[in-house]
Amino acid sequence: MIIRTNNLRLAALSAAIAISLFAPLSKMVTARNHEAPSRAVGNPVADGAVVYDSKCAICHGKDGVGLPNWRSLGQPDFTKADWQKSHTDQQLADSIKSGKGKFMPSFKSKLSEEETEAVVQRIRAFSKSK
Repeated sequence: MIIRTNNLRLAALSAAIAISLFAPLSKMVTARNHEAPSRAVGNPVADGAVVYDSKCAICHGKDGVGLPNWRSLGQPDFTKADWQKSHTDQQLADSIKSGKGKFMPSFKSKLSEEETEAVVQRIRAFSKSK
């Protein structure tokens, strides 16, 4: 009888430990799956820096300044205030979607609307980080 009582106590203790170990994880998963979007209204859900780094930085540089060999062919420097002021968000989005000249390809089929907007906002951020 003592062995059976000890086994029950051990089982109860094991269950309590398991619950205490896994309960925080299940709360985190539940909270993460049901939490409201953390971005403010009007901000893109896609991460513009990630999309820019993966699709654009190879030609435009991680810092948005551009690459020397492409600048002579008309590549813009996204950090220049005068360039930023002379282009609307819609113009930037259209260039991303449709491409530009013979050197910049179209990303219409490669990026969603959210990703395109996120890249536009990333390009805008280059002038602010200077």
